[in-house]
Amino acid sequence: MMKKWMMIMVFCMSAKSLLAQHLSIGPTAGFGHGWLTTSDTENRTKTLFHPTYNVGAKLVYSIMSNWGVSADVLFSSEGGTRGIDNNTKSSVRINYIRVPLQAIYFFGKYGDKIRPKISIGPSFGFLVSATQKDYVNGTKTNDESVKQQLNSVDVGLNAAVGANIRLCKSTWLNSDITYYNGFTNQAKIGNLKQRGIGLNIGVLFPLGD
Repeated sequence: MMKKWMMIMVFCMSAKSLLAQHLSIGPTAGFGHGWLTTSDTENRTKTLFHPTYNVGAKLVYSIMSNWGVSADVLFSSEGGTRGIDNNTKSSVRINYIRVPLQAIYFFGKYGDKIRPKISIGPSFGFLVSATQKDYVNGTKTNDESVKQQLNSVDVGLNAAVGANIRLCKSTWLNSDITYYNGFTNQAKIGNLKQRGIGLNIGVLFPLGD
């Protein structure tokens, strides 16, 4: 009986050690440009630059040398801006707690200093707040919360290309150029879908080393 318990303990400790060797975690932050698509064919305004940003943490599990999966937990500020020009426009700022889940393919070998990669997977956004600001000829004419006009969950697809650069043993600089395509309608009335491109940078540290 004692021998069986010893074998179970050894197995559990070995499994924990193996799992830790393949797990990395660290901070991540990014910035980019977001926009909202609409089915309103009468809308004569154009999409303007709308800065977006996110900050949070990333967890990566390497299944094998070339494959991995990741999960992020981010505070993500998104939305979009439309208008005639930068002086006459309407800007909607939508803040989410966003959770992207990614399947990752790493090029090259584990010992390489630079590992190019591609990734794709679903992204889930949970609404925190939303405000709309309107400007006419440079003067703010409206500033109000529009959270009640939006659905509480946003779901879409996130795709990225990037590279991991080894800083030291098992510690990596993580960089990604990302594209987000929202699938769900954000507006309770009308049709709004989130889009976005951006750059994310982070550092991954091993768990268990």
